[in-house]
Amino acid sequence: MTKKTKLVAFDMDGTLIQGRLIEVLSRKYQISDKVKSIQNEKSLLGFQKTEIIAKLLTGIRVEDVVQSIDSIPIMHNAKKMVGWFKNNGYYTGIITDSYTIAAEVVARKLGLDFYAANELEVRDGIITGEISMPLGWEKNNCPCQISICKRYHLSLYANKFDVEIKNTIAIGDTRGDICMINHAGLGIAFMPKDNEIIRHSKNIIRNPDLNEIMNYM
Repeated sequence: MTKKTKLVAFDMDGTLIQGRLIEVLSRKYQISDKVKSIQNEKSLLGFQKTEIIAKLLTGIRVEDVVQSIDSIPIMHNAKKMVGWFKNNGYYTGIITDSYTIAAEVVARKLGLDFYAANELEVRDGIITGEISMPLGWEKNNCPCQISICKRYHLSLYANKFDVEIKNTIAIGDTRGDICMINHAGLGIAFMPKDNEIIRHSKNIIRNPDLNEIMNYM
């Protein structure tokens, strides 16, 4: 077995899966307009938006979240690429501003080594509306100020697995991924969803096929 000396971190929604969990839940529970209004509110910081959106999920059953994440197809060639990384000495994982309930499902499907996400409080199988956010930007002065600083957690897992940061890869699709894409040894914007991540990314994949990562290896 190849000794692991490198690490690759994927965003989840829109990167490892062909959709976004919050959009599926929003349609299912008819809260799309409320969620979009919160997401578009410029007076709120990223982590504040996450807190407010969590309140909208109050009363939803955990099994419904699992069914929702299961309904979103895995991205084209995700399994193939994860297998390639694992066979070539990489630890593989998810760093997402979605929820641990969902990240665990995707990580299990793909056989990943780790995942980091927001944790929804659950009582008797029901979401309470409270949320525990990993943050991290307050420790490294990262300007992202979202619920989970992806730069901080990329470094956290690199340190955990004794991997030099130059030997890391980060792949994501929105402005929330910029800090880890710029911090990693190799950063890739995959199917970028906003102009900001395009402006901050040297390496861009515009086709919904993770096999195109090989163009940068």
